[in-house]
Amino acid sequence: MQNSDLLPLLESIERERGIARSTLLEGIKEALISAFRKRYGRAPRGLRIILDEEKGQFKILVKKVTVKKVKNYGEEISLKEAKKMAESVELGEEIEVEVNLVEFSRIAASTGKYVMMQQIVEMEKDQLCREFKEREDEIISGTVRYQTNHFVLVDLGKVEGILLERECLSNRRYKQGERLLAYILRVTREPKGPRIVLSQTHPNFLRRLFEVEVPEIGEGIVQIRQIKRDPGRRAKVVVESMDKKVDPVGACVGLRGSRIKAVLREVGSERIDIIKYSDNPAEFIKNSLKPAEIRQVKINKEKREAKVIVSDDQLSLAIGSNGENVKLAAKLTNWQIDIRSLKQIEKEADLLESLPGIGGKTLIALREKGFLTLKDIKRGGVEGLLKVDGVGPKTAKRILEKLKEISLQGEKQ
Repeated sequence: MQNSDLLPLLESIERERGIARSTLLEGIKEALISAFRKRYGRAPRGLRIILDEEKGQFKILVKKVTVKKVKNYGEEISLKEAKKMAESVELGEEIEVEVNLVEFSRIAASTGKYVMMQQIVEMEKDQLCREFKEREDEIISGTVRYQTNHFVLVDLGKVEGILLERECLSNRRYKQGERLLAYILRVTREPKGPRIVLSQTHPNFLRRLFEVEVPEIGEGIVQIRQIKRDPGRRAKVVVESMDKKVDPVGACVGLRGSRIKAVLREVGSERIDIIKYSDNPAEFIKNSLKPAEIRQVKINKEKREAKVIVSDDQLSLAIGSNGENVKLAAKLTNWQIDIRSLKQIEKEADLLESLPGIGGKTLIALREKGFLTLKDIKRGGVEGLLKVDGVGPKTAKRILEKLKEISLQGEKQ
């Protein structure tokens, strides 16, 4: 390869593979050093590459010592040859000499070419790694290559991404050739190239999908405060509007559900509840339990406990399948939530009235303090009962003893 052949090759690689010229020059330098080692047994001194774009040529310069008789052509040059370049040069002095690649042996040139190509391959891997590293925390489109028991391989164009088993939606089947969106969770540099770990279960996957589908979020009018998911089953997205004229829930749902439907297409059968944020704890807890309709919320700020009352037909909806609705609501609000139906409350109220020392006024006082059920009284203990108007130490003790008796009877039955 002639020096003049390198520039077109460099331009071609830069254009096709997107590797910066300065980076390629470093690779060529490493290749030349390897070629010198192969040809002369050691690395050259002071190797420099000068690019002359006007002539379309490279100049490769190395330093050599002037001697009477050359023994190592990689490090020495005869005084006679050196004088042709610089008349003032003397024996023992160093001089920069241009290297012609044709002078290398075939083996040395082959070694240099191999090293150069390896350098280019590594540069391309580094380039891809940087490119995708900058895209961490974004969503990307890809095509399913294949699915195994432990992961799904996704074609991202220049490189492949991997959806590990824990990052896949459990209720979804991934078909070969299927297009999908995924969240870029993590990018690391591996010997074979960038390892791109994708996710469809991360909360930010939903966040990015809503940012794409809801312009008000991108404009900052609507903010997503938090997201809690049971991936593939249910998710709750808390939103807040910065503009009183804009309904955050309506903005996320879209006209006839167009926006939420676009998001749902990417998460399969996962249900998504859009929750309006409120700084009022009772109101926020009520909203967080949607789609169930809530009759009443009583809160204990000290213990961060909430007692929720619902109609009988809303109980299963409020709790959700396997308790997922109330669990997600508790995670969203960071409150302990206890849900009771009206029928359960009435039944418990009858039992409360049967306890010693509890009349109509005391019953009202108990309810005002949040003691709606026998379970509430048991949890509050003597200390809790003493805070209720009309209940003294003796009455509190009798109530708890009777409560214990009722519990024992229930166990025997």
